[in-house]
Amino acid sequence: MIKSILCLIFSCLVSMAHAIDTDLNIELDQQRLKNGELQTFVEPLKSDGPGGKKRVVGVIMIEATQEEVWTVITDWDAYGEYVPGVKYYKTIKKTVFRKHPEYFQSFVEGYIQIPVPFIRKTYTLDALFDQKNFFIRWELVTYDRIQALNKQGLSLTKSSSVVQNIAGFSYLKPFDNATKTVLYYAPVVEINIPVPQSVERFLSGTILSDFMEAIKNRVENQKNDISVKED
Repeated sequence: MIKSILCLIFSCLVSMAHAIDTDLNIELDQQRLKNGELQTFVEPLKSDGPGGKKRVVGVIMIEATQEEVWTVITDWDAYGEYVPGVKYYKTIKKTVFRKHPEYFQSFVEGYIQIPVPFIRKTYTLDALFDQKNFFIRWELVTYDRIQALNKQGLSLTKSSSVVQNIAGFSYLKPFDNATKTVLYYAPVVEINIPVPQSVERFLSGTILSDFMEAIKNRVENQKNDISVKED
């Protein structure tokens, strides 16, 4: 019975991951890509809330293999140490599928430092990690789902009432004969209330650019540290 339930959960998670629209209509500057420069794009989306909804896309080349980048971007619990705007990420529960060890699912509590006073900024994400394809997808865990999971003994923190939705995906592509990696990062944030332009810019630009640069620096610095130690 347990195995059947896990197989069903696995099938649903994979279906959800592939159901996300990953068709990015962007045109990259190949020279900037080769130079390791961050390129960003913004796509307005239809929103049910007055705060607006946008998908922002960041693309950057990292001088490391896909495996080396994967090790860093999947360690969400370390983000609070070096990613600006993130106070912390904390994995509440991680599920590894024995028959599909290339996949694992995590419920992760996060705290984002939105420049809006007197508002709780925590949220909980459901994330699926697909190492076979170097693909990650995440979505906000809704209040009703949190209530149901809490009744099953899983203690999850409800999300801020200001955040209507957080979703997105990221993936890695080989570059320069697989000696380097291109990181694609495409989060969507939807806010329930109207927000100042400064906050919107922070959500749609600053967080993304800071995250991408932080990941690139973390991976390349770690690689350089290893090379120095080996020498």
